Amino acid sequence: MRIEELLLRTMKSDQNPNEGRIDYYMQRAGFIKKINGRTVYTKVGLLLKSRIEKVITELLEKYSFSQIEFAGVQNLLELEEAVHSFNDSYVGSYKDIPLKLYVQEQITFRNEHHESSWRGNTQNVMAFSVLGEEVVVNELLVLIFHKLGIKAVEDHKGYYYPSVTGQDEYGGEDPYGDKARTEAKDDKDMEDLSMVETPGIRTIHDLCAFLEVNPSDILKTMLLTDGVKNYAVILEGHKEIDMARVTRILGLKEDALKVLPSTLVEEVTGAEVGFAGPKNLKVDQILVDEEISKEKAYIAGANKTDYHFKGVLYGRDFSGDFYSVTRRLHSSKGWLLGEVRRQPEKIRVQAQEGGFIYHPLTIGYLNVDRILLAVAETSMDEIGLDLSDETSCFDAVVTLVDPRQEDAIRIGEELYKLLLSAGLRVLFDDRKDRMGSKFSEYDLLGIGKRVIVGKDGRFDMKDRSGKVIKADQNKLVEIIRSKVIE
Repeated sequence: MRIEELLLRTMKSDQNPNEGRIDYYMQRAGFIKKINGRTVYTKVGLLLKSRIEKVITELLEKYSFSQIEFAGVQNLLELEEAVHSFNDSYVGSYKDIPLKLYVQEQITFRNEHHESSWRGNTQNVMAFSVLGEEVVVNELLVLIFHKLGIKAVEDHKGYYYPSVTGQDEYGGEDPYGDKARTEAKDDKDMEDLSMVETPGIRTIHDLCAFLEVNPSDILKTMLLTDGVKNYAVILEGHKEIDMARVTRILGLKEDALKVLPSTLVEEVTGAEVGFAGPKNLKVDQILVDEEISKEKAYIAGANKTDYHFKGVLYGRDFSGDFYSVTRRLHSSKGWLLGEVRRQPEKIRVQAQEGGFIYHPLTIGYLNVDRILLAVAETSMDEIGLDLSDETSCFDAVVTLVDPRQEDAIRIGEELYKLLLSAGLRVLFDDRKDRMGSKFSEYDLLGIGKRVIVGKDGRFDMKDRSGKVIKADQNKLVEIIRSKVIE
């Protein structure tokens, strides 16, 4: 590729206090531009993005995933529903599984634009699904991040890139978790369901004092709405809901989920505020915190003013989809790069022995835009990007010290065509700029190997650290393909 095809516009450092932020760096290096609050990928930005997508798709195809494409998918929830519907309609018998698919879509996450590139209102997502082999999805996410050089932190099947600017929480242990589980009863029939009168007792604190129990013995029912559907989140009394996590689980736009107004609580539960419980609850979907014990008898609201139930058991008295929905007491900040999401509705498949078996569908997704930023930030050093061979936009650049010299132009063109014919990704730079300015741009773009053609037509190889090696045309391809200049 010739330098003029990039439409490259780098910026000089202006000692901006935001200079350390990766979105500022990406603009300075010319990978992206910000126009009216929107992020625009330039030619070189698209090249970097395509390299990252290539790493991901090559791994997926190595594991026998097939690509499909949907039309008109707007958000993550619609994408999951489309993947589920395709699997359900395609798979007829055990001969069709495992079915492995991947799809690339642009998804809307929120309505407004944000200053940070991490929080664009639309994000490029690559999703892949497995029907019949759940473990493959999690393993592939780990392999992808390793291949890209990202040290992602896993927390409850979400993968986070640690960052002080991050607005997603991850990690941390719940000191109450083990205590609640050790108090669980082994026999579901040990305690019958009974209703007790709790006049005016509306809070967890007051209920604990009134019944002389711990908060971990109580099920708290949080009622939420997105304006169209109503949801309930069931968690133990000592825990707090993570609204951002629940929003992602439901596939909703950021800030779309609100606490159900008190004026509507009685319509949903049949009781005043403070007495909601999971039994016979009339909502569109119930999410159950994964730390709730299936064997423990809890106390919960009875959906009747001034009354609570004792002996509430999962499976017998209520049901729902298990997820990690609570905030961590000791959390770290970062950006969510991807998740593993198991669909609550299983897919019926004809079994080899006759009859039917129900298989779970597991979907993993990767936020490609955020992964690009994580790759760049991980590769940053004091002079620019030190990108890997897998992610670098170019294997090398051929640059002319003095493009006015005919011998330099002729040799430069010959070297450029030689490297192209060898299948290398090469940038040809015949601009009349100073070499110092050119090298600064190569540093910003992460081009590590530079073939420098002098005024007399002779050339040298130089890496980003300034190390020089004399090379002839016969060895040039081999040297560029090697990981280091020896």
